[in-house]
Amino acid sequence: MQLAGYIIGFGVLAGVLLLNQWIFRRRWTSYPTAEAYLAAHPQARQGGGIVCHQCRGKPASMAVGDKGRLYRCAFCETELYRVDRGA
Repeated sequence: MQLAGYIIGFGVLAGVLLLNQWIFRRRWTSYPTAEAYLAAHPQARQGGGIVCHQCRGKPASMAVGDKGRLYRCAFCETELYRVDRGA
């Protein structure tokens, strides 16, 4: 009986992850590129990198299937910019 709970739990987790990837892929072009983000928020350029324009936190990236990477603030969870695959 416990095995059925694990199977259901992993199935739900897989479904949530797939739904998350599907949502990000559909909204991909709504995220600004790194260049557009820096043009809109020049104060976000710090040293050799880019920081969050709201809290100055460092970005964390997540892969979005075959599209590229999406960068979000690791502190306040603000979606910052995208980097297209192959760019």
